[in-house]
Amino acid sequence: EWVLDELVAKLEDPREKCFNLCLEERDWLPGQPVLENLSQSIQLSKKTVFVMTDKYAKTENFKIAFYLSHQRLMDEKVDVIFLIFLEKPLQKSKFLQ
Repeated sequence: EWVLDELVAKLEDPREKCFNLCLEERDWLPGQPVLENLSQSIQLSKKTVFVMTDKYAKTENFKIAFYLSHQRLMDEKVDVIFLIFLEKPLQKSKFLQ
């Protein structure tokens, strides 16, 4: 709820003209494989924002998205990953060490 109600609303505020976000539920092509939508979204974006919770860090969707973002970082030598922690830093996650 916080992501859509607060974060997206603030970042996409038309008065501020800050950012255009790519959101799965709004911008992905229906019927296309999730991996294809995800990969294309990451490649076409300036940054990939991860809103982190302990639960999300354990999901396959996070692992795949983080891997694809990390590959882009390594290939392009540009920092494309932005992490927002909604909980204490996740100390047991091998992806975030």
